[in-house]
This record gives sequence, C-alpha cells and structure tokens, in this order.
Amino acid sequence: MIVAIVTADFASAKLSTATRLAERRAHAGRNVLLLKQNSARKQANQYRKEAENIAWSRQEIKTAASSTALSCCAIAKELTPGNANFHDIVMDISKPFYADAATALSCCELLVCHTELDKWNKEKQAKLYKCIRLARNKNKGLPVLITIDKIACMQSQKFISDLSRQLCHIKFIYLDQAHDMSLTQLYRAIYLP
Repeated sequence: MIVAIVTADFASAKLSTATRLAERRAHAGRNVLLLKQNSARKQANQYRKEAENIAWSRQEIKTAASSTALSCCAIAKELTPGNANFHDIVMDISKPFYADAATALSCCELLVCHTELDKWNKEKQAKLYKCIRLARNKNKGLPVLITIDKIACMQSQKFISDLSRQLCHIKFIYLDQAHDMSLTQLYRAIYLP
C-alpha cells in the first residue's frame, strides 16, 4: 500500500508521523520504503534543472537500511507498481502543491491529512480541498483519511459535515494528544480496516 501523509499546509507539522508509522509497519514484519519531501532543500536548489533538484530522501525501513537523496524526477520511478521490493511505501509530504508532490500524490492509494481545528480557517480548508482534488486528478476514487483533533465541538461537526457534503470517499478519525495512542489509532485506521 502507498500512503501519503500531508501535514504542513493544514496543521503544524507533526514532524515524525510518517516516520513513526513506517517504523511501526516495519516492526510488523513489512518491508517499508519511507519517502520524505524536503522542501527546504528544494528551495535551496530551485535554480537547478528539475532532474538535478534533490528534493526527496529515500529510506528503507528494515535491517541494514540505507538512506539516500532523490531528485524530483526520480520520485515517480520509486512509486511504480512494478517495484515489488517493498510491501508498503509511506510518503511524508510537506508541500503538496509542488509538481513532484503532485506526481507522488497521483500514485498513492490512501491520502492522510492532519487538521488542527483550533487553527482552522477558510484558507486552510481551501488548501485541503485543493490537495484532495489534486491527488484525485489521476486517481478518481482515492480514499482520504482526515484526522480530527476535537470531536465533541460544534466546529468539528460543521467541518465534518461541510467536507462530507463536498467530497466523497472521506473518512474521519479522532486523534487525541497522546502520541502513542494517536499512532496506534492511525495505524489501525490505515492497515486494519
């Protein structure tokens, strides 16, 4: 399964969600490939040719794993269905509107977006819709899992209602602030439906 986790444009970056999820999946006996978008490096290399722009890191989460850097052009090759070396691929995407991220999103089988309703506004909601539509541009029925940090407030009920009305194939999961509990719930929602 190829899972894309988008954080930065919708919530303050939950720095290690993708990494921790990949590590937990590896502990379950899976060969996991972790791809992390490095937007700071891309910004620093913005005047290079796209093929030379190293904007991703590639890490195999298994015994004797190695970590390497990837160019923007190489990301699509990592996500080809014929790459049977890995059971699971987890992508950490901080800037979903970069061209290379759009390529990665079009290949994913599940999109996970974090939300923080205390900091939610119309601009973040518009970006969330745009990201989902971008990912579904080539992948029409892509399932989306959205985390909710406050389930019992009117704001969250309105958020869920608005999103469900405008977009299909959306699931919601409540994640509390306890990191281990959150990761367990997220893992179950993704891999143990």
